[in-house]
Amino acid sequence: NERTALLGNQVTMKRSKSEEEIENFTGGTQNDWRKRKTLYFICYCLSAIVGLIIAVIVNEALWYSAVGFDTMDNGITTGLKIMVFVASFFSLVFVFLYYDSMINLQRSQGVELTAGMNLMALYESRHLWMFLWDVFVLIPQPFPFVHFTVCIPDLHHLDEPTCYTSDNIWVALMFLRVTLLPRLVAELMLRGKDMAHVMARLGNVELNTWFVMRALFIANFGAVLALIGSAILTAAYIILLTERPYPHVDELADFDSCLWMTIITMTTVGYGDVVAQTRIGRFVSCIVACMGVVTVSLVINGVVARMKMDPREQRIIDWMDKSSVKGQLRNAAAHVVQVVVRQYNANCRMLDKGERPKRLRVHPRIRTVLTEFRWAKREASADIGDADVNMMSAVENIQERVSRLERLIEEMHMHLMPRRTQSGSAVPPPKQDEEEEEVVEEEKADEVVEVEEDGRFVD
Repeated sequence: NERTALLGNQVTMKRSKSEEEIENFTGGTQNDWRKRKTLYFICYCLSAIVGLIIAVIVNEALWYSAVGFDTMDNGITTGLKIMVFVASFFSLVFVFLYYDSMINLQRSQGVELTAGMNLMALYESRHLWMFLWDVFVLIPQPFPFVHFTVCIPDLHHLDEPTCYTSDNIWVALMFLRVTLLPRLVAELMLRGKDMAHVMARLGNVELNTWFVMRALFIANFGAVLALIGSAILTAAYIILLTERPYPHVDELADFDSCLWMTIITMTTVGYGDVVAQTRIGRFVSCIVACMGVVTVSLVINGVVARMKMDPREQRIIDWMDKSSVKGQLRNAAAHVVQVVVRQYNANCRMLDKGERPKRLRVHPRIRTVLTEFRWAKREASADIGDADVNMMSAVENIQERVSRLERLIEEMHMHLMPRRTQSGSAVPPPKQDEEEEEVVEEEKADEVVEVEEDGRFVD
């Protein structure tokens, strides 16, 4: 015991020393870096979404001031664009802080990575591609003092192309920032749940965005519907940006019609009363249609997961069904007994009067109730199912094995335990003939072999 305690103290001291070294190297514990990671990502998402909202305000102000053509910045729109640039800059800073905290979190968990925050450390931690995506998402924005126009030939009027301003294009690309919302929900769901991370490490499970989204479909379906609603609003506004500059635009000139078209397309209904007329608008409509197929499947799976009963509830439903079937079978059997007894009493009265009684087997009323009883029994057998039949047979098989094992133990006890007299002295068991001993030994060997073949009851 002293050696074990001394060894445990040495292991504890080594472990604490290694943890202290990791903390000194990384600058904090796992919980500290996990909290910093969540805080930096929340700040990153908020600054990115604020920049997107300001960019939309700038684009709408420029459109309604000059109707989308020959837009000129004034002092207000220029200031708003500078605010968008500042918000994107802060988002980029929070991106670097976020990935630095993720790398330090892995270092605090004992993962050996390249020192510092660089591309090699990101690659070793398997966060390089996500880092590049986050940086790419922050690049599109309406830059101040930058103006250009892109014209695309029309499908129906080749002499009148559809011209898009630079602000239109940048704002449409800024909606890539909406992809941050599922990750933000995942970070908020895992915030402050340290035991969830511990259990995930013990079970070798990665707590990523996809894991949280699948959990939300079961635990909180309202959050999933909110994400789907944000995707619908985003797609509707992008269609508005692609269709509004069209010279012959009619239905899709306002946001309401674009929202109607998006909902009808994503639900795979497709009335066809409102359609995109530009090339880019039709391309966006194809993407929205593909999103609709995925969205409908996710909603159906979520509803099925929410409506599905757990095994305990299903066992209660099965028990109620079996109870009702057994009750019907019991009533049918009681009806048969009642009809037979009544006819028997009637036959007794007929015999007392000297009349000839009716035979019970050929009596039409008795044959009718017997037929009803057979049908009820058949339905009961069908409702029980093969699983219950297999379970009953398994239970009977177990009972047979237990009884056989009990008999074997009793015989072994009778042969091994000596008989004791009243004085307490041991008396050897009576001698048997050699033939009887051989027969008994063969029977015991056969029984032991049977028990070993059956399994489960032999240690």
